[in-house]
Amino acid sequence: MSETSALNIINTFKKSSDKSASEDIELLIMHVLGIDRNILLRDNPILSKSNMIQLKQFIERREKGEPLAYITNEIGFWNLSLYVNSDVLIPRPETEIMVEVILNSFNSERRRVLDLGTGSGAIGLSLAKERPDWEIICSDLSFDALKVTLENSERNSLSIKLVNANWLSAYKKNYFDLIISNPPYVDPSNKRILSKSLEFEPEIALFSESKGLSDIKKIVQESSKILVNKGYLFIEHGFDQSDEVSSLFEHYQFSKIKKHRDMQDINRVCSGRLNRC
Repeated sequence: MSETSALNIINTFKKSSDKSASEDIELLIMHVLGIDRNILLRDNPILSKSNMIQLKQFIERREKGEPLAYITNEIGFWNLSLYVNSDVLIPRPETEIMVEVILNSFNSERRRVLDLGTGSGAIGLSLAKERPDWEIICSDLSFDALKVTLENSERNSLSIKLVNANWLSAYKKNYFDLIISNPPYVDPSNKRILSKSLEFEPEIALFSESKGLSDIKKIVQESSKILVNKGYLFIEHGFDQSDEVSSLFEHYQFSKIKKHRDMQDINRVCSGRLNRC
């Protein structure tokens, strides 16, 4: 495999592939060379034989459906650069609505916040960046996922606490002012119709029994004990689950229940304030 210029490779793919594939090639070349797009376009660097071998390996992985973020081990979320691997779900742009709504709802006054099922730490770390006075605990059942969260806290110089626990089993009552979660909410019966790229992501972070609502129900129920009275719960859910989730909130003594839409105008997050009698 001989040396060749970056733009020559990109132009070759543009002629033979769709737009998405050629954009992926551009990102993979930047990753192999450790450069940004400005340098790529300005300098049109030459890829060495070893660069070409690595690029070929990355292209083969991409052609098999592996998500680009797992190949490059990087994804942008909010205003952070996050490390990701197959131990964690890849943060989606629609999850940023939760960060936005929380920041618009609460000022910088000190609060105890729990990011439940944190995965890569995307939500909790984004809040830590914007609200440095908040005490933020990032919790996950997967120890391997917490290693990724730790990597991301160090990468972005953010201070958080990590807890290895199964949902809310490790916490005392009346402790948190705010609980946030992007839990598994995909119905296991939908596995066959999902995107091939999801095959590479951890099932434990995707699927939940009872039509995708089992973990959400558990979180809402347990949060009603762990939150301080008048504390808030925010949960991301599937595109067709907002009515069921808001009903769960109401059943477990939450008031001021709101449905928040994502950038595609789909109900994506449910929030409510605990109102114990």
